[in-house]
Amino acid sequence: MLCISVLVYDCVSVFVSVGLIAVKEKVDTCPCCRFLLSFQIEQTFNYLDIQGITSNKPTQLLLEYDRGQLSLKLGSVEDVDEVVAHIGSCLHRICPGLSPAKAMKKLTLKPPERTAVLQSLWEDQATTDLGPCGGFSHMYWCLCDQLGLPFREEVQWDVDTIYQTQDTRELNLQDFVHLDNRDLVAIIVVLEYNQWFTKLSTKDYKLSTDVCEQILRVVARSSRLEELVLENAGLRSDFAQKLANALTCNPASALHTLNLTNNSLEDKGVSALSAQLAKLPMGLKHLNLSKTSVSQKGVNSLAQALSANPAVPTTLTHLDLCGNSLRGDDLSVCTSPAVISLDYVFSHRRSKDVPHSFKQFFGTALALSSVNLSGTKLPLEALKALLLGLGCNPNLSEVSLDLSSSELRSGGSQILEGCIAEIPNISSLDISDNGLDSDLTTLLVWLAKNRSIRHLSLGKNFNNIKSKNLSQVLDNLVHMIQEEESPLTSLSLADSKLKGDLSIVLNALGSNTSLIRVDISGNGMGDMGAKMLAKALQINTKLRTVMWDKNNVSLQGLQDVAAALEKYVSVCVCHNLYLSILHCTSSHGCFG
Repeated sequence: MLCISVLVYDCVSVFVSVGLIAVKEKVDTCPCCRFLLSFQIEQTFNYLDIQGITSNKPTQLLLEYDRGQLSLKLGSVEDVDEVVAHIGSCLHRICPGLSPAKAMKKLTLKPPERTAVLQSLWEDQATTDLGPCGGFSHMYWCLCDQLGLPFREEVQWDVDTIYQTQDTRELNLQDFVHLDNRDLVAIIVVLEYNQWFTKLSTKDYKLSTDVCEQILRVVARSSRLEELVLENAGLRSDFAQKLANALTCNPASALHTLNLTNNSLEDKGVSALSAQLAKLPMGLKHLNLSKTSVSQKGVNSLAQALSANPAVPTTLTHLDLCGNSLRGDDLSVCTSPAVISLDYVFSHRRSKDVPHSFKQFFGTALALSSVNLSGTKLPLEALKALLLGLGCNPNLSEVSLDLSSSELRSGGSQILEGCIAEIPNISSLDISDNGLDSDLTTLLVWLAKNRSIRHLSLGKNFNNIKSKNLSQVLDNLVHMIQEEESPLTSLSLADSKLKGDLSIVLNALGSNTSLIRVDISGNGMGDMGAKMLAKALQINTKLRTVMWDKNNVSLQGLQDVAAALEKYVSVCVCHNLYLSILHCTSSHGCFG
């Protein structure tokens, strides 16, 4: 004689007699398990171990679980359906928000009408109150029982209180790295079933083998995971290969954002991963493989994969490959004008020969919104091709161009002077930290002629400029921002160390009618500069944001600005003002 005892963590047992020997119904309690009983326990396994339930004949029931399968013959089709219904109900309690049929992995009943009846029953049992974060803590409790791991109340508190309050869909492993690796495994495994969290992330933490395996298991099984961010996690090429296999096993994957930056994936790993990226049914929105030790070979595989995926042209918005040994012509996918809103970020190209495809891409892209070439030491010919391409592209508007820290110097300044005035689609230009110095005198004249740039960053360009030349540069800057038809609404002179010379700009702020945001942080202007800023704030009626930390301002300077702000209600942000006051209070000196 055999009996099936179907149990949930706080429910009584339900027994169905099987065989020729009659037995009395018994009552039992146990967390989240199902038993086969014949006066003694013969087998036990957790509900979540179920891999499939099949009933092809009215009185037969086949249970598949992680360690094998069990074939039973019951008294009637009603008995079989009652057992399946109760298993589904228990799974629904363990995994609220997840269909019991999906939690079972596979449910096959013949005729199919039996399945429809059960589905209707489970839908009627559904509740709208799943608990904090989609019932995460309840699932976590059950999974800890399944895995034989301790239940950590601090995990429950963090999720039920902090995560729920913030209404975040991101499960950040950084919040739990102080726990053992096995505790991280229990937390991650919940994402196989939880319908709340759509993002899993970690940064600067080396993941153990067990944790990596569980992440891969989630990727292979979850239909809710949309974003996976594993930055600097100590991953190797074998992880990328396993990740590709996991994606292959999950045709229902919703993954659209993948960030594996600063992991040594190499060509072997990236090539293996690329093969599966070509098959993602939903395409990709964001792919970051920067600093992954990939060369031209791996990038070519990636380019071919992205080009082969028909969804990519309408989904990809960010592609980051910086910090790898690439050339400007490595990414053939970026020559496609159909790639939409593409952040094209690469590390360097020292050759003077720039492929025609480079200019062609910028001249024909349909929806480019951001070009980030920061720190690339961009060759001058590439800069020229970029600007000319953008300038002749009628499809684009509102493009953000970041050329910061690219060592443009005099040569780059001359190219900008020759092109920038006529480019109609750049809304934000960052040329900070480029050693422009005295070359700004002429460059600012041409920048003033541009009618589309609303945000301009010029910081860190005044380190090697003589005083007489600095005055002329700042005068031209003032002339630029004071123009009646100036489109400029945001100006950054951050970390320029202008000190007293900043007064030339501060004096102009009072009567300025276009700027709504100014960043003058890191200039060491001192209390005199703070006093001049205070005077400007009392007159100006347009400014909304002023960033001015790291300026060697004492309590007196802060008081001057505070007094001005009492009369000037338009400014809604004075960046780091609170930190400035704390610093001054603690040091009785200057903020710096």
